[in-house]
Amino acid sequence: MLIALTLLAVSSISLFEAAVVLLIPFILYHRAILKGKMVLPLILHFFTTTVSTLLYTPSQIGKAIERSLFLLVYPLGATIKLGEKDLYRYNLFLTLLGTAFLPVVLYNFYQTGQVRMLWGGWFEVGAFYTLFALSALSLTLYKRHLLYLLPFLIFSATVFLSMRRSAILGLLFSFFAFLFIFRGRLPRAYTVLTLFSLTLITVIGVAVFLQIDPRYKAVKEVVLDQRTLDRETMNTISSLRWQIAEAGIQVIKKDIKEGNWLPLLIGHGTNSGFYLEPKSPVGGIYESFILLSEFIEKGLMGVLAIAWICLSYFRFLLRFKFSENRDYLLMPLMLMLGAHLVGALFTFFWDAMLPLYLILFGVVERLKTSPPSYEPSQLAP
Repeated sequence: MLIALTLLAVSSISLFEAAVVLLIPFILYHRAILKGKMVLPLILHFFTTTVSTLLYTPSQIGKAIERSLFLLVYPLGATIKLGEKDLYRYNLFLTLLGTAFLPVVLYNFYQTGQVRMLWGGWFEVGAFYTLFALSALSLTLYKRHLLYLLPFLIFSATVFLSMRRSAILGLLFSFFAFLFIFRGRLPRAYTVLTLFSLTLITVIGVAVFLQIDPRYKAVKEVVLDQRTLDRETMNTISSLRWQIAEAGIQVIKKDIKEGNWLPLLIGHGTNSGFYLEPKSPVGGIYESFILLSEFIEKGLMGVLAIAWICLSYFRFLLRFKFSENRDYLLMPLMLMLGAHLVGALFTFFWDAMLPLYLILFGVVERLKTSPPSYEPSQLAP
């Protein structure tokens, strides 16, 4: 099941979303909709997203359903039974998949200057190769074999090649979360070698960015007192997020001044940046800091739903305790959601792959809150 879903996600977003649509009735049929700690906040998120969109931006209801209803596939993770061998095969599959797609990514980069897989672009490469890097690191520690360390480093370098700061933040978070969870249990040589290698990749990546990326160049110039930290510089560093945030704040101030309490409670609806004044400089969303971006579309209730989801995740992460060697293989499934949440701080909560990350996290929830199962991969009755 996980291999099939992941393969669909990598191959075609349309096929993946079609599978999600078919799986939601399956979840309802098997009465699994209330399984998992994130079900209630996801339902609240669905409610605020769809109601606000129907009221204020009904032409965007298709997008609203995609960005809220599709996330309710999360309980599927609680219905999937995986044994240790299944988890090993899944991690091996991810590592092989990342290796197989490397020529495609590098070819596209050579031809167009943009990293790309079969669909999407910079962000998708950054996200998928974070997942692939985590799988290779998990296999390195599970098998105690340095063979898998090389793909981990290559996949991590590919995340940096995407030049998406959200993906890089997510990768670094997941790596340090890995170290935190297994503190005191990892062989010192593996820890030192992996930390040194990732630090080297980071330093090289930042050094290259300082030469070719205007955002990093601007930061360097500010640090060296060669440039004033004014509005123009902030827009360069933040990829226009400063200007977008200014427009978003004006929208909120206007709502408060005019007493628009319902939009303040449930938001203005999906892609409301097309219709509000001042309009978003980049299209339908006020993509700046996540709380501001989401508040405009989903209001206070939507922001509370997202905060609830984040709290549930990080609480689970902090309470995760190593119990057996199998737990190394759970890391890609658990940490990918965290990588997305951290990366979304300056982007947007929704992502096309978020349903997959939620399913993966649901699998880990089930395995860590119920007796170990070593049955072949199957769906629970």
